[in-house]
Amino acid sequence: MAKMMSPNTTIWWIPVAGVVNYLAPKVAEVTAGINISGAIVSGYTLAATDSDKDSSKSIIDEGNVDTPTFGNYQAKLSFFRDGIGDTATVYTTAYNLFVAGQVEGWLVSRQGYKSTAAAASTQIVSLFRVISDFGQDVESGSGAPIEFTVPFLPQGQMAVNVAIVP
Repeated sequence: MAKMMSPNTTIWWIPVAGVVNYLAPKVAEVTAGINISGAIVSGYTLAATDSDKDSSKSIIDEGNVDTPTFGNYQAKLSFFRDGIGDTATVYTTAYNLFVAGQVEGWLVSRQGYKSTAAAASTQIVSLFRVISDFGQDVESGSGAPIEFTVPFLPQGQMAVNVAIVP
């Protein structure tokens, strides 16, 4: 049986200049980010993927060789939308962050704590530097809420499972 289950996930958006050292994110940097968790539709994509690899063998290798080269990651989030003219909520906050497209920053993911729990030193997070592509409105036609999907393009820096530092 699973030990950790939803809703124990938090995702923050931090502008690109808001993180000094992505390998050692500070509590103040993470807490200064915008917690967009409440607007994200389940089934999102935010994770490391298979690394690129080099299969070159030396003259002493007795079998095939795969050496990891570049790490890869992907990010695509769908957000719930508020109605036109609704008061500011986490939904309108997320929409306003990414509606213009091409916004660069960090998606920071934390597992194991409710999204209402503050970030703290020693908690484990993963950081992904991305730039938002243009979002797309998605309407199901079946009476489900309208969503806003944002594909993110990797910008070459990720840190998986690193501890937040004081």
